[in-house]
Amino acid sequence: MKNFQLSAVRTTGTAPPPTHSTPDSPRADGIRLAHVARRFGSGDAALTALRDIELEVRAGEFLAILGPSGCGKSTLLQIVAGLLAPSAGEVLFRGRPVTEPPEGMVYLFQQYTKSLLPWRSVAGNVALAFEADRRLTRQQVQARASEYLGLVGLAGFEKHYPWQLSGGMQQRVAIARALAAEPRVLLLDEPFSAVDALTRVELQALVLELRRQRGLTVVLVTHDVDEAVFLADRIAILSKRPTVVEEIVETRIPHPRDAIETRELPRFLELRHTLMERLLGREPRP
Repeated sequence: MKNFQLSAVRTTGTAPPPTHSTPDSPRADGIRLAHVARRFGSGDAALTALRDIELEVRAGEFLAILGPSGCGKSTLLQIVAGLLAPSAGEVLFRGRPVTEPPEGMVYLFQQYTKSLLPWRSVAGNVALAFEADRRLTRQQVQARASEYLGLVGLAGFEKHYPWQLSGGMQQRVAIARALAAEPRVLLLDEPFSAVDALTRVELQALVLELRRQRGLTVVLVTHDVDEAVFLADRIAILSKRPTVVEEIVETRIPHPRDAIETRELPRFLELRHTLMERLLGREPRP
């Protein structure tokens, strides 16, 4: 584990460029939100959480969604995932409306301790993604689970149970299970907020490296400005409730990204400062 964690702090290679393809193309993994709104309740007690959200996620990009607490970031991601229906508007994935969780899209929850089954081993949790495939023998299921655990630095932990692992290791199991479903799109709902700062840095680097290897489209919901700037190609800034997309910012930070050096780049510091001012409601300095 130690060697993997140290090497994972720096990502290698370059991120895959966003691709623009037709809805019938196998790489048409883009997502479009058209006039999406979400209201809770009815009548005078109705609460409008999202109002007329217009947003495009390009195939192959890493998009972060950033906004103040309580603005509806997780609600928006659940609508993208087909877990929650919009009150108005629609979400299109591969050119088709999302009315239920679509094939090719995986949602990684914030509370990894609740998403893992404590009575199943680490390998058993990962195998949930594909063990229903009757074409696979028991040995093939075990081998495949071990393969994905190796990708996230957990080779040798197959027989452990989630409660025997640290928080960061449990989240690695959740990431391995998500990858085992072989998604084209990975939806991340503040997945690192419950781990310590150093583990968070390691998991961020891990996600960047896996995204590079697999050519994934990634959408991250976060309230952490540094995390958004470090990981994303573009950042969608949400307003206070009722929420709209106020601005889309291109990070323009080169790959590979290093946990220390990237955070010292003038562009990183400039963007971090600007976004913090926006979220805190301060007037930008001359």
